Amino acid sequence: MKLEQKDIGEDLELDMSPMIDMVFLLLIFFIVASQIIDEKPQVDIPPAAYGKVPEDTTGRLMISVTKEGEYFVGSDPEKKTIEQIKERIEQEIDADPELRVLIRADGDTKYKDNEKVTIACAEVGAQDLIYSVYEE
Repeated sequence: MKLEQKDIGEDLELDMSPMIDMVFLLLIFFIVASQIIDEKPQVDIPPAAYGKVPEDTTGRLMISVTKEGEYFVGSDPEKKTIEQIKERIEQEIDADPELRVLIRADGDTKYKDNEKVTIACAEVGAQDLIYSVYEE
């Protein structure tokens, strides 16, 4: 009995489906990762001769003040009023009584705009405040 020999070299193909799966997984990863990046309001933080940059700013409620006197809380792009900021700080203090606040003010911000934020924090009981500066 004679068996037929098959020619193995002609029908070899590389299976591309695992590579395509990996490309789609990487694509999904980078799309999701790009959505997580914080978009903070644009503020030109001033340098300070005796300023100290805190080592740990995690867990702080960030309030940004622009040179036009606009207020932002966290990375929310919507402008806030002082009353809205007070309400937000009160909510945060209810959740964490030892709330720490980070104020990012532009170098050209008027003092009265910074003072409003400081007074709002004091009125609702936030005591641990720091201003962002760059070390010179």
